[in-house]
Amino acid sequence: MLIFRLSSPRLGRRALVAFATLLLTSVASMAAVADSPRITIEGGPERLRDNVRSFIRMGDEPCATPEWRLRARMRELDNQIQRASRAVGYYHVQFTRELTRDENCWGLHIDLDAGRPVRITQVDIRIEGEGETDPRFQSLTRQTTLVEGNRLDHGEYESLKGRFGAVASARGYFDARFVRSRVTVDTEEYSAHVELVYRTGRRYRFGDVTMENDILSQDFLFRYLTFEPGDPYDMSRLLELKSRYSGSDYFNYVNVVPRLRQLGDEDVPVEIQLEGRPRHGYSAGVGYATDTGPRLLLGYENRYVNDRGHTFNTELRIAEVGGNIAASYRIPMTRPAHESVRFYTGYQRERVADTESNLWTVGTSYIRSEEGSDWLQTYSVNYEQEDYVAGGIRRTSHLVVPSISLSRTKSDESAYPLSGWSLMGRLSGSPQTLGSDISFVQVYGRAKYIQAFGPGRFLVRAEGGATDVTDFSLLPVSQRFFAGGDASVRGYSFRSLGPSVMSPDGDEELVVGGSHLWVHSVEYDYRFRPSWAAAVFFDQGNAFDGTDMNLKRGLGVGVRWISPIGPVRVDVARALDDPGGWGLHLSIGPDL
Repeated sequence: MLIFRLSSPRLGRRALVAFATLLLTSVASMAAVADSPRITIEGGPERLRDNVRSFIRMGDEPCATPEWRLRARMRELDNQIQRASRAVGYYHVQFTRELTRDENCWGLHIDLDAGRPVRITQVDIRIEGEGETDPRFQSLTRQTTLVEGNRLDHGEYESLKGRFGAVASARGYFDARFVRSRVTVDTEEYSAHVELVYRTGRRYRFGDVTMENDILSQDFLFRYLTFEPGDPYDMSRLLELKSRYSGSDYFNYVNVVPRLRQLGDEDVPVEIQLEGRPRHGYSAGVGYATDTGPRLLLGYENRYVNDRGHTFNTELRIAEVGGNIAASYRIPMTRPAHESVRFYTGYQRERVADTESNLWTVGTSYIRSEEGSDWLQTYSVNYEQEDYVAGGIRRTSHLVVPSISLSRTKSDESAYPLSGWSLMGRLSGSPQTLGSDISFVQVYGRAKYIQAFGPGRFLVRAEGGATDVTDFSLLPVSQRFFAGGDASVRGYSFRSLGPSVMSPDGDEELVVGGSHLWVHSVEYDYRFRPSWAAAVFFDQGNAFDGTDMNLKRGLGVGVRWISPIGPVRVDVARALDDPGGWGLHLSIGPDL
């Protein structure tokens, strides 16, 4: 609690006047809200009451409206109630209404007796023309509530007609029209006959494609197309094409337009407008995380080296625990939105806990995804030379490492997702037959899951790996597993968990990592402000050899700031097992 004291009497009087003015203004505002027309509706089902309320037009009259005007508006009320009732199938509604007034405002009370509703006894919904077998139209007829036995709802009837028009427009039936659309009501029999006959005509097809573009060759850009001229028209294909161009990072502006005013006999011309981003891009940033300490990022990107869409980028990262410099060259393949080849090289230096690593890498990867699938496949081959220190012993390794990985992320795509999941799995190895110093096979997987629950959400994650290697001491540090840190077992410092050995002089134990890994975590977040959430969590895991897992536990609380650049997490965790103690963890990045 903050307490402010006013030392000047004059300042105190001014503050008192300002406070009194604010108080009176607030009271006046609440009084204005309180003094508004009171319209109450009772009786009948909720659907009927809601519709009657939406039809009434008297609610916009202020409290000061004279009596004669209110009486004139009341004469319109009967017709409004009847129309509202019939719209939802109540053709025999009875009602009473009473206009009241007190010293502050007027009021209206309506009491409804719905009576017996009109029900649908016959339905005739037909589609004629090429669209008769179109699954999108068939789904409309299956999903409607206009079926025999249901209460008649004119709103659903009009909505269904609108959905027919929307599907026709999206699927290329530009000559479609209703040849019959009517509802016949027998008020004495409380029955209704619904007739909808929709004649779609022929389905138009994609015509010629023209393109405005100033940076890349048209032959390359046409490889992004989701359709061919002559294919049946489908608006979703155009939206997907726009998404592909926007996701390519080549363009600032993308517009894909069907020229409906230039329809041919059977085709729709399509115009694509593309405005390129600047060729060269530069980036710089600073950050901090408890795992890495302060860090600096510098980057350069050539977004289109040539008119075939090749890209080049390089970046430098410097952190307290080390740094790296990397460069890559990317070549889009036949399906540029779904496959590419990368060539890369880099140097990374790390000094973490009891280990050191100097790693040089040269490699290539082929990245692809299938049409209609969000699974990303990556096939890589790396040559790695690593000078490392583990257990106080320095070694050098030379490895050729083929790998394959599969990953996918799915979420509601908000800054603070309430549902979603991500999966990643990798299989890698290094056979001596390819020239490596040591043979090993390694599998690794990571999973995250988010689900809303009660007033907050659960976040569950798991991470595991296993390595088959004949002599673990010859496995370089970059291929070993460690646990502990912001994204692992909180309460323990970064990479502080794992098997250990005595130092060469025998005076301390040094963590050297393990051949296996298992970590799991459960967290519950509660969002108490639009940009703030509180969290409680439990982590457990360790790196290990063989079957002796010896999982370490961490328990803690945290706060989340949902910032424009992503969630910022501050956690305080207690290590429940040796070495024990408290840990502060700060991290930034997406939840999935």
